[in-house]
Amino acid sequence: MARWQHKTIIALAAAIAVFGSAAVYTSFGIERIEKENPPSGQFVDIDGGRLHLVDMGPTDAPVVVLLHGSSANLRDMKLALGKQLSERYNVILIDRPGHGWSDRPDGLDDAAPDRQAKLIAEALHKIGVGRAVLVAHSWGGAVALA
Repeated sequence: MARWQHKTIIALAAAIAVFGSAAVYTSFGIERIEKENPPSGQFVDIDGGRLHLVDMGPTDAPVVVLLHGSSANLRDMKLALGKQLSERYNVILIDRPGHGWSDRPDGLDDAAPDRQAKLIAEALHKIGVGRAVLVAHSWGGAVALA
C-alpha cells in the first residue's frame, strides 16, 4: 500500500470517529433537552402531522392567537404576552410547523408562510376557533399575513 493511501485511510477513519462521536453526543443532548422541556399543551392532527398548541385563559372570552418568530417556539410568546393576555382573553399559543413540539410534515415546503398559515388555520378550525386576533412576531408576522 502506498504511503498516501495509508494516510488517506487514517484520515478517513479519524473523520468517521469524530463525526460518529458528534452524532452520539447530539443524540444524547436532544434526549436531555426533550426530557427537561416536555410538551406543555395539546397536539392537534393536521395534514400529514401534528401541531402543538397551548390554550390559556377563559374559554368564553375572545380568542387571541400568538405566533412566535423565526428561531423560537411558543414559550417565547407565552413569556412575553401570554400570561398577561390570558387574564382577559382565551390565548392560544402555537409551535409553528417545524418548531418546538410541532411537526413539519412536508419538510422545507412547510417553511413557507402560506403553507404554515394553512396548517395553523386547519388546527384552529379543528379545535373550534372561528374568529381570532392574531399577534405575531418576526417570521410569525409573515405567517399571520398569509
